Amino acid sequence: MNKTVEGYLPFFNFLSTIVGGNTEVVLHDFTDLSHSIVALHNGHVSGRKLGAPATDFALKMISSDIPADQDHTDIYQSHSTSGRPLRSSTLFIREDGKLVGMLCVNTDTSIIVKLQSLVDTIVETLPPGTNDNQGEQGRHAGAIGENLTASVDDLVEKTVSEFATARDKTASELSPNERLELVKMLQDDGVFLLKGAVTVVAQSLEISEPSVYRYLQKVRRG
Repeated sequence: MNKTVEGYLPFFNFLSTIVGGNTEVVLHDFTDLSHSIVALHNGHVSGRKLGAPATDFALKMISSDIPADQDHTDIYQSHSTSGRPLRSSTLFIREDGKLVGMLCVNTDTSIIVKLQSLVDTIVETLPPGTNDNQGEQGRHAGAIGENLTASVDDLVEKTVSEFATARDKTASELSPNERLELVKMLQDDGVFLLKGAVTVVAQSLEISEPSVYRYLQKVRRG
């Protein structure tokens, strides 16, 4: 384990003792992106286990220029492996300015959402003017999103499937230009930093691995 990341284990253990059963605490070490989760508490929240890969959000952070004075994210929405919405926040772990890991907290808010729905239903039955205080729905909604996947296969297949579905096609029906666009998106998002990503992309698109590498060469040449 990276020594800097290892230094966050006491903080990880501290958080694990104070959060409830609906909150997951995750420590990522980016030494091996395909098995980046090195410490995990309440993994049932996201459906992941120790050794799961870096998320799409983590790969984007590694591939982007995060301001040096930004040490954490605002609260954002992520999704568990089953698609359940979670409320998340991430602490960046740097070593000599380089992002080497993350400490993440993910809370399952489904119970709160159900309670809010029940309250809204009750409020609708009240006389006009009874509810003068408006809620703050969406105050944490933003551009940041994250899919908490359990394996490299899951992450790549989900991305490919969403890309194809947005075009009313199956992955195998994508045109060469669409495949090139997809590979560029995966490249920009850092997906090819994961071991085995090329193989999974090839399988998802039902093309050969050399074909994926040719698309990658075109992307990297600009």
